[in-house]
Amino acid sequence: MKPENPFIVSGYYSPEYFCNREKEAGKIINALLNGRNITLFSIRRLGKTGLIDHIFHNLKTKKKFYLFYLDILATTNLNSFINQFASIVLGKLESTPEKFIKKIGEIFAGIRPVISLDPHTGMPTFQVNIQSTDEADKSLHKIFSYLQQSSKKVIIAIDEFQQITNYPEKNVEAVLRTNIQRASGMNFIFSGSQKHILLSIFSQYGKPFYQSTEMMQLERMEENEYSEFIISKFEKGKKKINNITVAYILDVCRLHTYYVQFLCNRLYGLKDKMITPSLVKETLKSILKENEAVYINYKNLLTDYQWKVLSAIAHEGNAKLITSKDFIAKYNLGTPSSVHTAVKSLLDKEMIYKEQNDYFIYDVFLERWLESATGM
Repeated sequence: MKPENPFIVSGYYSPEYFCNREKEAGKIINALLNGRNITLFSIRRLGKTGLIDHIFHNLKTKKKFYLFYLDILATTNLNSFINQFASIVLGKLESTPEKFIKKIGEIFAGIRPVISLDPHTGMPTFQVNIQSTDEADKSLHKIFSYLQQSSKKVIIAIDEFQQITNYPEKNVEAVLRTNIQRASGMNFIFSGSQKHILLSIFSQYGKPFYQSTEMMQLERMEENEYSEFIISKFEKGKKKINNITVAYILDVCRLHTYYVQFLCNRLYGLKDKMITPSLVKETLKSILKENEAVYINYKNLLTDYQWKVLSAIAHEGNAKLITSKDFIAKYNLGTPSSVHTAVKSLLDKEMIYKEQNDYFIYDVFLERWLESATGM
């Protein structure tokens, strides 16, 4: 069933509602078809997951692949990673609950998996408690050996892969790398939003995953192509919008995919048949007002000084030389060392991010709210 609103803010429907990214999709598909693993990284909410969904949609039509997607952001250790990995793989490949349970017993023999029925779906679920790295290694080996028996090529996408660096166990990267390296007939997409950690995993000499994948940074959408996409979707809905208004939307959202989609989704949902810059401003103001409680809560989670630095970055748009005398004097920020400490904390909290020498606020709508008198 087609969505009533063509500006999708979560999930994936079909190529019809997916804007471009054909160059990026083509590069990733080429790598996978030719036996190369690839690491995809970008800032949050720029469209990594949507791109993976789009690639899987294209590959699914060929009917030559088993495709698995894991988002491991919520995993806290190697045990939870293996539980999720096994659940997704076995849940998809085994056709009946009986076969699923039997395969779980075979793979985790000796670990005593706890099997239960999901009260909502009636399907079996399981939980294993892996006590050592050696048990984890053996379990992963059995899962990968099971996948290698498949008559189809296996492609596994592991999203938020940087999460493995937070696991408490030692040698997690080595355990995963060893099993992935010996898994023939399958390829991997590793993706994540923390560029510096992913670069450390895959580009740092001496690390287990060093130079084991092709690296690809997902950039912002090309402005002209995104503009054409937006105009065409409004026109199909019998709504008028001109290039000037679209340019304003892309500018106010900094070409950040999620925020462009969200704002266009709200505009498309209005009864108005003509989308004007004033209507965009009015709609954006409404969105900021709705989120005001969230933004105030952010303020409560930061020190007054951190909030002051965050507001300064928002007013700059793209803050350069933030420890310079000019920047500090302009926003009355005190000393360079204080700014440096606050910026480090804001980076750690993922309130801001750095692109080359510029600093930006992650949440574009928060930035717009901070720019207003209310945000100050």
